[in-house]
Amino acid sequence: MNRYLLQLMLSKGIGNAAIKKMLYNIRLHADVSFKDYCCNRELLQSVLFRPAMIEETLESIVLNENVAEKMLAALEEQSVRLITENDSEYPRGIKSRLGKDCPPFLFAKGNMTLLESDSVGFCGSRHVSDKGVTITEQCARQLVDHDITVVSGYAGGTDIAAHRATLEAGGKTIFVLAEGILEHKIKREVKAYLNDENHLFVSQFLPESLWSASNAMRRNSVIIGLSKAMILVESGKTGGTFAAGEESLKRKLPLFVVDYAKPEVSAEANPFFIEHGGRPIRSRAGLPNLTDVINTPDMRTVGAGVEQMSMFSET
Repeated sequence: MNRYLLQLMLSKGIGNAAIKKMLYNIRLHADVSFKDYCCNRELLQSVLFRPAMIEETLESIVLNENVAEKMLAALEEQSVRLITENDSEYPRGIKSRLGKDCPPFLFAKGNMTLLESDSVGFCGSRHVSDKGVTITEQCARQLVDHDITVVSGYAGGTDIAAHRATLEAGGKTIFVLAEGILEHKIKREVKAYLNDENHLFVSQFLPESLWSASNAMRRNSVIIGLSKAMILVESGKTGGTFAAGEESLKRKLPLFVVDYAKPEVSAEANPFFIEHGGRPIRSRAGLPNLTDVINTPDMRTVGAGVEQMSMFSET
């Protein structure tokens, strides 16, 4: 892990746009390094959004040297990896789906091979209905049967139901965090199921960043980038799930929406997404019919054929 990159990330006046410019220049010029950006005034000034802040930024870099060293030690102690856009391990799906909007770096802890696995994202209300929880669990278990990784945002409600059901069924899951990777806690719902192979924690934020609503919105794009399809379980007309559904459609990620006969308030926007390009998930023999999800073109896994589908009843 590069201590100089951590030092730059932590310093005043250096945001993601500046880090992206540094990464681009380093790709073009093999003799340029993050260490050079820490001490070369002209080189650093060339990537700053506010070049006039150069003195303040240089001072901040010096002040953050010890902070970066301590952070590096903490990350290494917890076996956290730092992946940049320049690294071969950076997920191809994020690059192709998000393009110039992809985060310049990711912190990851766990089974790194999951970054390139067949995967399906879940989004849904924190206040999901009991019916929504049941459907989430049924969907997750079916995906596990096809060796598909479940990706979600590690929030309460829909997210944690998807993660837990996946792990209970012996599957693999990616937790996409809305806080720094040194700040997250192992939740009781999943703690007993975790092993070295069945999960990965991913964060696009600085390691000690605290959870925030804006971070929760921003991490939606990483969930989308890591997924080959998205299942929307329940969405209100505003909030994070609605934003995730909209962004999935915008990014042309196949969006599958649970189609309730009579949606509760927590799912009142589900018909909106079906009307605007989301593909309905209906039931077959009392279970969610995920044939189209499993047969998403980018998915290497191929599912079986389907019979007639019907809407989920209100019971």
